Amino acid sequence: MYSFVLIAALAAAPAGAAPQNGSADEAAVLRVERQWNDARAHGDVATLERILVDDWTVTHANGTTDSKKRYLADLKSGARKFSGDVAENDLTVRFFGDTAIVAGSSESSVTLNGQRQGGSLHFTRVFVRRNGVWRMAVTQATTRQP
Repeated sequence: MYSFVLIAALAAAPAGAAPQNGSADEAAVLRVERQWNDARAHGDVATLERILVDDWTVTHANGTTDSKKRYLADLKSGARKFSGDVAENDLTVRFFGDTAIVAGSSESSVTLNGQRQGGSLHFTRVFVRRNGVWRMAVTQATTRQP
C-alpha cells in the first residue's frame, strides 16, 4: 500500500519542476530578476543589454509589446522613466531543464512619453540558461484588480 502511495505521489509531481542544482539555480535566477528591476528603475541600459536575450520581448499590461531594442531605446532617451524602485512580492520560481519561469506581483511608477504605465501588476517572466548563464527571454504583465 505504501509503495502505491509513493508511486502515485511521484507520478503526480511535475516533471522537471525542481532546480537541478538545488537552491543555486533559484538564487541565480532571482539575482537576474533583481538586476532587471534595479536596472530598469535606474535606466541602467548596459545591465539590461547583458541580462536580456537579443530577441527578448515584453508585453505590457496595456497589451502593447516592445522588443529589446525599443525598450532600451525608450529608457536611454528618457521616454520611459521610473520614479522610484520596483517592489515585488509573492515570487514563485519553477524550473524545466534550462528554462525557469518566475511569477509574482509588482508595484512601480513609470511613464512612457508622459503617459502612466506600471502600477500594481502580476507578471510572468521566462529565463533561459545559455552557456551556464541565466538570461531573461520574455516578460508579460497584467494589471492587478483591486
